[in-house]
Amino acid sequence: MEPAISPMQLLVSIVERGKGAHLVAHYKDYRLLHHNQAAGRGTAASHLLDTLGFGTTERDVVLTFGPRDTVRQLMYHLKEDDRSKLDAQGIAFSLNISGMSAILAVCLSRLEQMDPERGEQSMEQGCHHSLILVSVNQGYTDAVMDTARAAGARGGTIIRARWTEAGEVEQFVGITLQAEKEVVAIVAHNRERAAIMEAIDRAHGMRTDAQAAVISLPIEQTARLD
Repeated sequence: MEPAISPMQLLVSIVERGKGAHLVAHYKDYRLLHHNQAAGRGTAASHLLDTLGFGTTERDVVLTFGPRDTVRQLMYHLKEDDRSKLDAQGIAFSLNISGMSAILAVCLSRLEQMDPERGEQSMEQGCHHSLILVSVNQGYTDAVMDTARAAGARGGTIIRARWTEAGEVEQFVGITLQAEKEVVAIVAHNRERAAIMEAIDRAHGMRTDAQAAVISLPIEQTARLD
């Protein structure tokens, strides 16, 4: 008999630098054990830092994979009693995963175990936010964020990246691509999403010096950490 595999989700947590370890330790209480952590930099203007719950612009970005029911349970408690335990400021949000390595999915499914004291929690569905990801050449993130803010974005997080196998894409689109990239992650309300993406693509698209590539993903749940 094939092992049962639970639907999976990706939990993205963005907090002040140095606080990522607090989240990972707390998430282990929910038997969420597969984490990747990266360093990021916030793009919010200084007068928005307090509003967004950040004290500095440096970020820890924690990517956590886990069964959907477990992630939903955690998100419920992040919105309620767990917030005061974390000693971290920032935001967490969950995304559905459409595909994953079979071995990893089986392992994560076997780890899934609801805490009987917490029990299953009913989760409100239909979150009204999206994650906008913008891959852009280094040196253009400030200009991209200025455009995004003018279209309704409040702030974002920058992660250093590198474009691999750019040669094949260059052949297809007929332009030279810069290998060193930065990824700007913006959480935005759905009513502003299209305007933000269109503004970025119009001002900083692939045929400009910024060479911005823009996509968006639906967010299932969000929780502010403070």
